[in-house]
Amino acid sequence: MSQVEDVVARELADLQPLFDDLEVARFFVHVHAARADLPEALVAGVHGDAPGFALLGRHQIHLVLDVIARTGATMKGVIRHELVHELLDQYCGQDGRYLPRWFHEGLAQTLAGDTYLGASEEDLVWRVSAGSLRSIDVLDRSFPSATTQRRTAYSHSFSYVSWLVREYGLPALLRVARYTDSSTTFARALVAHSERSTLELEDRWRDYLLHGSGARWRSLFSNWFSLLLILALPVLVLALRRRLDSEVRAARRLAQRAAQDRRAAEAREAELRARAGGGDRGLEEEADDAPLR
Repeated sequence: MSQVEDVVARELADLQPLFDDLEVARFFVHVHAARADLPEALVAGVHGDAPGFALLGRHQIHLVLDVIARTGATMKGVIRHELVHELLDQYCGQDGRYLPRWFHEGLAQTLAGDTYLGASEEDLVWRVSAGSLRSIDVLDRSFPSATTQRRTAYSHSFSYVSWLVREYGLPALLRVARYTDSSTTFARALVAHSERSTLELEDRWRDYLLHGSGARWRSLFSNWFSLLLILALPVLVLALRRRLDSEVRAARRLAQRAAQDRRAAEAREAELRARAGGGDRGLEEEADDAPLR
């Protein structure tokens, strides 16, 4: 427990300056040995592989030790991630509830330097190339429950927010977050600040992902063996067909040779029978011609 307290204190001190040295209100960090120990109502909607979660507006952070160990997450990364949620919520006050889910998760991953569920930009490359990745707006209120789709949502939010931070800077994005309220959406505030439409922003992000982030090459390198197998598949199929054809021809030759040998053996056997039959008749004729004694 003291180790957790040390990490919380250290990471909180490091994050506070990023939020304009926010005077942090009291919050609580609860450490649980196992997810199974948590009340069902508390973890409702929380993915089974989430190593931690923050209850926004209630100033609570929950860490789940068995999930942290099972998923290979780091204690520092998980604590920093959840602290960003808490600090962002406090930074925006009562209007924090109007922030989109994708911005919360994207900023938490960006500032933690760690992603959840093994999310990465490489997951997005093929979807963006195929035009199958939907707008970030679909992640405003919630993330999908299925693991694969949820991982894509984390990847999407991480990559998009990281690009926004790189493009406009963290202070500007935090100002956009503060402009967000019941009458002004985050998207509208972002458009006003960037002077670009949502479509323009997402198009610029997609272009960066495919051509500037290096994700395409990382994806190719991480899947090089599978790609080599796909590229080599026609050659392997051709080689297999040639091998099968060769075996069929060899089997035919063996069958033909066996048939020839069988016919030759039958011919020799017939010849021997014929010769044996002729010799018997000669003896019978001699016996008929012999004088009686």
